Formats: sequence, C-alpha cells, structure tokens
Amino acid sequence: MRRGRVSMTATLPLTVKKSSLSLTSLQRVLVVEDHEPFRRVICELLQQRGDLLIVGEAGDGLDAIRQAEALRPDVVMLDIGLPTLSGLEVARRIRAGVPDAKLMFVTSESSLEVVDQAFSRGAHGYVYKPRALRDVLPVLEAIIRGGQFVSGGLERVAQGDSLASHRHHVVFCSSDAVLVGAFSRFIAGELREGNAVVAVVTGAHEQSLQSSLEASRVDVALAIREQRYLPVNVNQLLAKAMVNGCPDPSRYLDAAGDLLADVTRRATDRHARVAACGEGTSMFWTHGHVDAAIQLEHLWDEIAKSRQMDILCAFPLTARDGSVPAVRRLCAEHTAVEIS
Repeated sequence: MRRGRVSMTATLPLTVKKSSLSLTSLQRVLVVEDHEPFRRVICELLQQRGDLLIVGEAGDGLDAIRQAEALRPDVVMLDIGLPTLSGLEVARRIRAGVPDAKLMFVTSESSLEVVDQAFSRGAHGYVYKPRALRDVLPVLEAIIRGGQFVSGGLERVAQGDSLASHRHHVVFCSSDAVLVGAFSRFIAGELREGNAVVAVVTGAHEQSLQSSLEASRVDVALAIREQRYLPVNVNQLLAKAMVNGCPDPSRYLDAAGDLLADVTRRATDRHARVAACGEGTSMFWTHGHVDAAIQLEHLWDEIAKSRQMDILCAFPLTARDGSVPAVRRLCAEHTAVEIS
C-alpha cells in the first residue's frame, strides 16, 4: 500500500488531553453536516482555535459542492450520510473541482469498506463521530501537516470490541526525519503536560531526537536530571527479553514493566503519569519476524491499557507494503494509525 492512500487496515481512537494544534497560517474550514445540533458542536470545537476560520456551513451534498467551489476552503469536513448527494460523491466532486482542499470525514459510518471508499475518493482524514470531541483537532493537525489519519478504533469496532480508553498510537514514517519529528512532538507534549517519558530509540536517532527537542525549546538536560525524560537504547531493552534469538513475551513484559516502574519511582513529581515512545518492535518487522513484532505490540497495548498511558510506536512506511493480513493484525493492536 503506497503513500497517498490509507487502506481499511488503519484504525484509531485517540485519547487526547489537550490539542497540540498549532498552525503556522490561518486555515479556512467548510463544515458539511445535515444534523444541525451536531454541526453546532463541531463549529464550537473549531472556534476554540484562533488559527481556524469557519468560512461556511452546508447541510446537504449539493450545497457543499457549491460552497466549496465558491469559497475554496483549505479543509472540508463532511459527513457521509448527506441529503441530496452522498458524502462520498461530494468528496469525489470537490476533489475534482477544488484539488487543493483537504477532505476530512466526520461520520458515524464504521465499516472498513466505507473507510476504503472514502480514501479512494481523496479523503485525508476520517473521524468516527463517537470520538469527534477527542479526535477532530488532532486529526485536523495531522492532515494539515501532510499526513493521513483514520479515527475511531474501527478495526476493533468491526471485531465487536468497545472503543479503547487508552492511547496506543502507531505512525508509519516515510523517513528518519519524520520519525524524529513525530517522537519529538510526542515527547515535548507529554513533558509540557507534566508527564514523564521513556523513549526507546536506536543510537542513530537518539542525538537527532535530542536536537529536535532542544529546537522545540525543551530543556532536555533538566528533564533528564529530574528523571522525567529517559532515552533508552533499544538494544538494552531487547537484550533483556531475548531467548535463543527470539523475544520471550513474559521476559519482555517484565523488562518493560520494570522500566516504566523505575521511571515512575525516580520522577521528581511522584504524581506524574508515564508515557512511552519507541521503535524497537519495528526492527523485528523489518527483519522478517512479523509474528514477533505483532506479539510485542500486543504486549505494549496491554501495558497501555492496564496503566492508562500514552504510547507512540514508529514503523517504516515500507512496513505497509507487507501482506494485508499481517498489516491488519499490526494495526489492530493499536488505537491509532497515522501515515506520514
């Protein structure tokens, strides 16, 4: 699956404490929703941001197309079940007439096939309505930055599970710079929230990550001194969990649990929550140990769930070129999927 299209393997409900949305220029938004009370909710959410401007509202498909062509918005947020014309057809026509507009669905449709249809018609983001208050601004941020995002834990919904209450997010990165940038934003946001962060990274990325954090005005030395930021070489963690060249689930779980408990114990603020980001699991995937990678991500999901914590994992974009069943299984172990 190539960049430029999100497949129905992508899933997510985000658990967001505060939006990190910070845009460099005013973004003009057209809101398309036929249910007026919900449209008001979305507009009120967008109006919380001074860098977003609602330039129009539409309640049906044909009016949405007319307004999009007349107003040329930066972002069009639209439902699928619209009067006069389906949101999927609206998306196709807006893509043809206003090609620069970012298309973001906000809908109660949870079918993975519908998600695929939405992206085949040019969508950049897909928000599941039950998660709208939590997901709209983060997904909007992602697509404006050039990524693609799917919201709603749709893989889990399709399997009959309830929406996840924790955050276990995976980003498929097109380059090392994208990976470092994603980790830097995650770590900076958690530290500013007063949380402690463990970053499990390769030696090649550790220095770049520190430089990126310092460029974001994070006092890395202070965070390390206060033991609120702990960079860990991925090989150190994996070495504790390996048996005959393969990861042992119980040993890995013990090693990860000990690491998180140690950070919690050492942090200056004893009430701080602990978050984690890392790329260790992807090393197994890229070396052909797909089942081991999925098993380890399952363990991280269990850790995130039991501790109610935020976790960000990174995989190379090429990982999505693997077998569809394997990619689906990998995505199903996460509550968030981004392609960047």
